[in-house]
Amino acid sequence: MNDPPIDSPPIVLIHGLWMTPRSWDHWVERYRAKGHEVIAPAYPGFEIEVEALREKPEIIAEATVPATLEHLIDVVEGIRRPGSATTWTTVPRCCSSAGARTT
Repeated sequence: MNDPPIDSPPIVLIHGLWMTPRSWDHWVERYRAKGHEVIAPAYPGFEIEVEALREKPEIIAEATVPATLEHLIDVVEGIRRPGSATTWTTVPRCCSSAGARTT
């Protein structure tokens, strides 16, 4: 395993609509093998397996953009380290006003 630079920020992989964090499994393994901390959070309610989501499509139907954004913001802000700051460098165009903040 290769060690990432000491000041290397974690890699956060966010899945798209109608997907789950499982879509990132290959990349999570790849980056972790290189020594990076990798976080692939699920949307609220999407923490269950794909097969379970198929059995409960209302979870997807009831998902909202504001609730999903707030959850993902909490995830990213929750990985702060002492002396570090959260900086949003890439934000989807549709979410730019909600997500483009620096603390």
